[in-house]
Amino acid sequence: MSRSLPLLFVLSLSTTPALAASLQLCPGPLVVSPGAITAQTTARDGTILHAIVTEEPGKQQANCSVLPLPTAVMGVQALHFLPPDASPGKTILLRGIEADKGKSFSVSEHTLVSDQPAPRPQAPMPFGASLLGAMQARTHGDTARVGAEIKDGRLYLTCRPGTKPAGVTLLGPWFLPRARAVMQAAFAGEGRFALQVASGASGKPEQSFALGTLTGEQRVQTARFDLPEKLDRAHWRELSVACPQGAATLRLDALTLQGAADTDPAAASRATWTWSPNEWRERGAALLDWAFQQKIGAVFITVPIKDGSVDDAAQLGAFVRQAGSRGIAVSAMEGTPEMVLPAAQNAAIARLRAYAAYNAAADDGARLKGVQYHIEPYLLPAHVLPQAQRDRRYLELAARLRQAAGPLTLDFVVPHWWADKNALLTGMAKHADILTVKSPRTDPAQIYRLAVPFLDWGVEHGKTVRVALDAGPIGAGVQRRYERRPPGARGDLLVFTLGGQKILLLQQVPAAHDKAQAYALAASQEIDAADASFHADKGALMRVLPQLESTFGAWESFGGMALHDLR
Repeated sequence: MSRSLPLLFVLSLSTTPALAASLQLCPGPLVVSPGAITAQTTARDGTILHAIVTEEPGKQQANCSVLPLPTAVMGVQALHFLPPDASPGKTILLRGIEADKGKSFSVSEHTLVSDQPAPRPQAPMPFGASLLGAMQARTHGDTARVGAEIKDGRLYLTCRPGTKPAGVTLLGPWFLPRARAVMQAAFAGEGRFALQVASGASGKPEQSFALGTLTGEQRVQTARFDLPEKLDRAHWRELSVACPQGAATLRLDALTLQGAADTDPAAASRATWTWSPNEWRERGAALLDWAFQQKIGAVFITVPIKDGSVDDAAQLGAFVRQAGSRGIAVSAMEGTPEMVLPAAQNAAIARLRAYAAYNAAADDGARLKGVQYHIEPYLLPAHVLPQAQRDRRYLELAARLRQAAGPLTLDFVVPHWWADKNALLTGMAKHADILTVKSPRTDPAQIYRLAVPFLDWGVEHGKTVRVALDAGPIGAGVQRRYERRPPGARGDLLVFTLGGQKILLLQQVPAAHDKAQAYALAASQEIDAADASFHADKGALMRVLPQLESTFGAWESFGGMALHDLR
């Protein structure tokens, strides 16, 4: 009998593991067993889709697409959706946060390095800079009447006489943000040109709206055009310039998106954090002097709770009154990843009730503005809280906090990569008054790109959005580089196409799958902290702030910039 054991052991390794999992793509609400790995996306028709790796394939929902996997759930690091029209090439770059000693990886961003030049991903239309350099010009109508080209960032348009419609269509890789904005043109020429804008979701009829006219003269002129209220900005398609019936020429020097005349960036104040209670208890006057000099209008402080009540309420009240006299609002802050766990939620609710009780007993000038929560459930290891439960637990806690908060303002700090979590953000709109979005970048263009989806969310739901930048030493994230492997080879990353969706599956141990393209992990490196924090050059932060405040002030939802470790 003992001689047969090694043979049986070898046979067991050569067969499919008893705990082999399956990859499922399921529409509708998420229904999974504990321990499953999940990711979520929204299809173009608005359907919520979940990718699920589970070891209980018999429990899949109706209408799920299912593929068996060569590994168990514990061997899967993460799932991540790519856009359905994405074309992964020889290299895939993934940026995110490693946890649980590298056993899990929260993907925040992906970059596809294609074998061929790929179309640029859709991004928010930039503010202030001319759009023409990134646009494509296509003639339409009676093309024999019209000639057009974009050269050196300018559009040159020549129209010949005729009665048939003709003109040029301008296309770009953006969506129009929900800002209070106008389209501004700088131009010269001869003739009268009609300017139109068009929008329409995929599969739906296009809608066109007249913006106005460009009446050319020899001298350069500037014209501003209001964007139509009914324009579907998320599905902006194109701008077009129509030729007149007579001969005409137009040189369009610049076409820019600008804030409307009624925008007021000064209306949104800056905010900052002070983590030690000693800062406001022992050095409160110095803290407020500094905050006033830095044009800071909101301070988040740690407020200790003792025996179910605010500790030293009299001193807190004195500090809040002193801050208020200088135009500075004070909010309490707290939060840990463990706060979303069922066993910790009651304690969080009890502390919030202590803040609410303090406000109820305080006079107007001594009351806290609200409470800000830094929860970060994605930092919990999978064995403590499975990924499939994180969003649900977060919303569950937010709902309970909202119920207990009363008139207190609730502010939740969220990472920028939650922009793709449509269901989570829709749920948060029911509970949050403010979202403070962590945008760990130093390049203004990148800060803008990461902030706009949340500012648009705030306009849609009538909420306030702060944009948070870092000026302190920051723990860098990780960027992984994966290289494509030959057909049939094993890989650390598998790219599946399931139900029309492209899904990345990251593995602990390389494996192959006949329904997937494999990629091998070629390199992993920490992201340069200088790209994420102004710690090494706080002067650069102070120089870029007015520019960002002016741009973001075009959104009704903008509540100001939040600055971490500025002091």
